[in-house]
Amino acid sequence: MLTSGPGKFLAPTSLGAGYAIAKMLSLRALDAELAIAQDFFYQFLAGVLLGFALRPVASMIYWKRLSSIIVFSLFLITLGPLGQTFRHLLWGTPLNDAFWSLIIPEATTAIFVGILVTFLLPSSHQVISPGFLWRRLKQEINISGTIKVLGCGLIYMLLFIILQITFDESFAAPFWMERLTEILHQPPLLPQLKILLLWTQGILNTLILLPFFLVFFREKVELIVVLGSLTFVVADFAPAFANFQRIEPLLLLDQVFVGFCLQFLFVTAAVFCFGRNQQKQQRNTFSEKPLSNKYKNE
Repeated sequence: MLTSGPGKFLAPTSLGAGYAIAKMLSLRALDAELAIAQDFFYQFLAGVLLGFALRPVASMIYWKRLSSIIVFSLFLITLGPLGQTFRHLLWGTPLNDAFWSLIIPEATTAIFVGILVTFLLPSSHQVISPGFLWRRLKQEINISGTIKVLGCGLIYMLLFIILQITFDESFAAPFWMERLTEILHQPPLLPQLKILLLWTQGILNTLILLPFFLVFFREKVELIVVLGSLTFVVADFAPAFANFQRIEPLLLLDQVFVGFCLQFLFVTAAVFCFGRNQQKQQRNTFSEKPLSNKYKNE
């Protein structure tokens, strides 16, 4: 088994190798020169980090294979390529051929890793089907749940702006309010569009975390550590590590630190809105009895 003993280290390492190979082959298919410029070793290490971050939620939740592929592929795409696209739109970076030559391989690699993690980090039981997960999601997204989702998106938007104007040294203005004006009025997007863009990204990030809250029952602190680490690695650390040799060290440090604070604070807010602890699980876990018995026995 790749989930116990030496397999605990072999599975993330194998996932790292698969991540690096898929990334390099995708890049080579679109732009051979860009693939040559990439460092395979850094891509491999980024994939290993991703494997260790995915292991708790991949092996400890009773996913069926199709559910696992869908959830993890969408999660990696939303926080990875889609999140990078939002950032490019926010900062006014042109979505030219060079951009798509990087984003398309990222999306392809995310889907491949979503498939690979299902087989390298399988759960001991296969219980949670796509249909069951969809029914649970529909039950959760009621009026109260919708308000929580919108609120978490708003928190993400506020955290992003506050952390950027506080810790990003690329802004010329020395004072907080002047930096706020600078980030909102920086062309080409209007301030209202930037706020809407960040709010939309926060809502999507909340929705993609919601399946884990519905089936991963742990204390709130453990949820914050596991899901915060996962979102940070997928959204910020793994991409920064994969492009380590191409980014200025000080800029890389700012990017990683701001991303760390943003993801953990955002996940903390989401956990307090949607997280279920073990005591609540014992009282009311699943509406379907067979699945409930399996989780209680666990």
